Amino acid sequence: MNVLQQLDRVAEAIRDYCERRKLLLLCGVSIVYLVSTCLLASRKPMWIDELFTYYISGLPTISDIWSALLTGGEQIPPLFHIITRVSLSLFGVSELAIRLPEVLGVWVMSLCLFRFVAKRSAALYGFAAMLFPLVTKASSYAYEARPYGIVLGFAGVALICWQSAVEGHHRKLSLIGLAVSLAAAVSCHYYAVLLLLPLASGEAVRLISLRRLDLPIWVASGFGLIPLFLFAPLIQQARTHSAIFWAQPHWGQMIDFYYSLLTPALLPLVGMLIVAAMYSTTLPAGGVSNRKQASHATPQLYEVAAAFGFVAIPVVAVILAKFITGAATARYALPSVIGFSILFAFAAHRLLDGRAIIGASLVVVLCSGFVVLEVRNFQSMAEVSSAQAKTYEFLRLNNENQLPIVASDPHTFMTLAHYAPRDITARLVYLADPQASLRHLGFTSVDQGMLNLKPWFRLKIEEYAPYVASQQQFLVYGPIGWLNWLLSDLTATNRRIELKGRNRENLLFLVSAAEKPDGGQPQSAGH
Repeated sequence: MNVLQQLDRVAEAIRDYCERRKLLLLCGVSIVYLVSTCLLASRKPMWIDELFTYYISGLPTISDIWSALLTGGEQIPPLFHIITRVSLSLFGVSELAIRLPEVLGVWVMSLCLFRFVAKRSAALYGFAAMLFPLVTKASSYAYEARPYGIVLGFAGVALICWQSAVEGHHRKLSLIGLAVSLAAAVSCHYYAVLLLLPLASGEAVRLISLRRLDLPIWVASGFGLIPLFLFAPLIQQARTHSAIFWAQPHWGQMIDFYYSLLTPALLPLVGMLIVAAMYSTTLPAGGVSNRKQASHATPQLYEVAAAFGFVAIPVVAVILAKFITGAATARYALPSVIGFSILFAFAAHRLLDGRAIIGASLVVVLCSGFVVLEVRNFQSMAEVSSAQAKTYEFLRLNNENQLPIVASDPHTFMTLAHYAPRDITARLVYLADPQASLRHLGFTSVDQGMLNLKPWFRLKIEEYAPYVASQQQFLVYGPIGWLNWLLSDLTATNRRIELKGRNRENLLFLVSAAEKPDGGQPQSAGH
């Protein structure tokens, strides 16, 4: 017996063990995921979008949340903020509590992927589907306080309910679950309406096969659109911002999305193909594998069509953004990872006539990839914490007689306002000017949102021109790059700008009013 045959037997043993102990293994995988992800969620500092979540979800009443969203400064439906609010109420205010719904959402999606795939192949391939999202870009949204992880959870539930409804298992309950999960997803993010695409793809194949329309499933799916009518005032206000939004759609985003999503998963995918190539040239198709898989149903064509529907979501999202919404970024199409997970698991199951070596190799590589990514993430968190401490020390050493500190971009401002010590936050200011942002960056949505949400955030956000005109001197701190129009605009005025220091990619400038050539009073920087 050669080495490949021995590996083949080991793989068969792994598959059999996964089948016998699938509940135990599901618990083990879940524990590892929940522990590691919760640790990351508790250590990662929040960035600007998450801080929007923090301030809006923490408002005194649900009515206040609605009113804040009605400004258009935040373009997320209210259910997401209500879910986050409940988590904060139950577990206290912390980074983990605000991200816990996303942690659970991705976990639920993974469990649903296991059930969906294992039902059509074997538990081994269910684990492959379950683990696949954890080595893609989607894994980073499991510990980010934005709605994308929650939407993934609802998408997984909708997929399972659809599969059960099609098969007639607890059909009424499955239809209710399908309707409620889709409506909940859309109530957390408007782009979740694209979850109708994979379901419609699957139902279209069933329609051709059965020559009849499964009307209850279409009605249940259509129920997911109801929140769009309920939130019409919020959508209308959000559209005023999307007209000049920071994330303008372009056709290249289709390719960019697939590249960014799948790049971390290239190793397991290439590994699966290499193993398949080795075995296809050295061993004949094994009868043992075929007998083992005979007890399982094969993937249905309509389920494969639904998986391809998920994969196509980024394409439809960009088209939708180009012609209707005017706003698109890769995370809006994140449920696409569900389709890839299903298709790769089914492909592993079918390669080499169902030899377990493909599934076993894929699961081993996916587990290894997940561990490597988690270790890197923990290292990154440690570096971020160290960088924060150095930032506070740097700003204290360059105090310039306690002058105001103007953050050069909204991300720097929001993170410093939330995490910096009181002696720094008391001097911190953000200057907003939508028209200046439009001139230099090409969009107004960020600064307009900061101004609209100022009464709700209770942070020191000032209008640019009046503030600059009223100050003789102030400091400007932050990176020179994206979202930073301030230094470019100050340079165009008669202000004197002096570099005082550098902290990694962040620069500190002293801005002073320049004197008139005739020795008169300093000129203002008004427009």
